[in-house]
Amino acid sequence: MNFIRIGNRALNLDRVTHCEVQIWQDAISVKIYMAGTANNTPLVLNEEEAKEFWKYIEYVAEKPV
Repeated sequence: MNFIRIGNRALNLDRVTHCEVQIWQDAISVKIYMAGTANNTPLVLNEEEAKEFWKYIEYVAEKPV
């Protein structure tokens, strides 16, 4: 299990199926879709949480294996 803490939430990255990022001028939001949730309703992060989460995801994506 890979948990990360974003704000006051703990997310299990193993359950994340995909993310959608929406960026407008200076605002950002992230929708996180998770496996096993009823009707696959996304978790929407506010601007500060979205920036922190996306920074972590980009760091992990660029990290060499």
